Amino acid sequence: MYGKGPMKDKSQSGKRTFIKTDTFRTQNLVKSSCAFVEVALKYIYSAVQEKRLSSDKAKSYIKEILHTILFLGYIDFPSVEYNEVLPKQLISVVTRNYEDVLQNYKSHLPTRPPYSVLLDVVVESTGDANVEAVLDQLTDLNQKMFIPFSENEWCGNDFFLNSTVVSFCYFSDFVTSKRTRNYFGGSVSCKGILQREVFIDISCIATWNKAVSLAVCLANMSKTKHIQFPPYVHSTAYHMIIGNVGCSGSEEHQSTKVNTSLAAAAGNTGTALAGDGRIKGYYSKPPCQKCLELFPDTRFTPECSEHRYPAPWEYGNCAECEAVSKLLNAETELNKRISLPIPNRISIDSRYNHLLINTFNTDILILQRQCRLQDNLRKTKFEVGAKILFYDPCIDDSTALVPAQ
Repeated sequence: MYGKGPMKDKSQSGKRTFIKTDTFRTQNLVKSSCAFVEVALKYIYSAVQEKRLSSDKAKSYIKEILHTILFLGYIDFPSVEYNEVLPKQLISVVTRNYEDVLQNYKSHLPTRPPYSVLLDVVVESTGDANVEAVLDQLTDLNQKMFIPFSENEWCGNDFFLNSTVVSFCYFSDFVTSKRTRNYFGGSVSCKGILQREVFIDISCIATWNKAVSLAVCLANMSKTKHIQFPPYVHSTAYHMIIGNVGCSGSEEHQSTKVNTSLAAAAGNTGTALAGDGRIKGYYSKPPCQKCLELFPDTRFTPECSEHRYPAPWEYGNCAECEAVSKLLNAETELNKRISLPIPNRISIDSRYNHLLINTFNTDILILQRQCRLQDNLRKTKFEVGAKILFYDPCIDDSTALVPAQ
C-alpha cells in the first residue's frame, strides 16, 4: 500500500477527508523537522561555545541529525525534499558546508533516529551521572520543539520526531559492588509503521549490540529467548508528559493517553506541570511486557505491578533496547558475561523461505531483517541497491559549524 500512494474512497467526501488528513500530516512533518533542526543545532552550538562539547563531535552530531531528518522526509508519503524540510535560513549554509549530507540521504541509511542523536548530545554535554539534569534539559528542548496543534491547543500527535520514552540503565556488580556509569536510550522516534520498522531493522543490522539484536529478533519467534545478565542490571524508564493535556505521543511506546492523574507521578522527577499544558516533564514508569520478556533478569524501577502495561508495539521499539545496547557495547567485561539462548532450529518468515531454506544459524535473523528493510524501502523513493549502505557522519568534509540562527 505504501508504494501505490493513497487509496481513494469511492465517495467524494471520503476522498476529501483523506487528502485533508494527508496534507495536514505532511505539514506537521515539515514543521516538526524544521523545529527539531533549529532547536538541536542551537543547542549544539551553545554547548560548543560553553566548552561542554568538542567542535569535532558537534560537527559529527550536526551531520547525523541533518541526514536522519532528511532521510525521514524522503521516505515519507508523499516524499519531502530537503529544501522543504530544512529551515529556509539554513538551506544555503547546509548546502555550502555539508554537501555530503545532501548527496547521501537518498541512497545511504542513517543508523538511528534523530532523537537518539540529540539524546547523546545532551548526555555528553550534561553528564550521565545526574539523571534529573538530563531529563530537565530534554524537557527544555522538547518544549522548544513542540508544534502547536492550533493557536490555543497543544497535542502530542504533532510531536513527530521526539521519543515518548527515555530510559537509562547501569550495571552494579553483586560480587565486587562496582557500578558502571549510566547509559541512556530513547524509544523509536518517528511516526508511521513503515518508518518504525525501518529503524528497528536498521538497529538490528547495524547499530545495536549483537546480543540485543538477536534477542529482539528471537523474541518475534519465541518468547522464551532472552538475554541473561549477571546480577544486576538496573533500568528506569521515563514517559514524557505533555502538561496536563490528554494526548498521545509520537510513537507507540506509551500506555494510554496521558491524563491529569499523571501529575502526581511527575513528582518522581521533580519536573512540574503547568496548567496550560505547555510545560512537559517525565514520570517514571514500569516496564512493558515486551521489556520484561527481553530482559527478565533486570531490576526495573519502578517494579512491574500486577497490572502489566500492554505492548502493542513491536519488539525493539522500546527505549530500554537502545540503553542496554549502549551498556553492553561500552562495558566489554559485562558483555562477555551475558548469555543468549540460541535455538537449534529457527522458524522462518514464510515470505522469505526461498532465501533461507535449510539454513539454521543466527545469520538468518539478520538476513530476515535485511529483507524486510529492503522491502519497506522499495515502497518509498529511497534508492535501494544490491548492498545496504550506511551514512558515516564522522567523515569530515567541512570546516565550519552551522551557526545559531
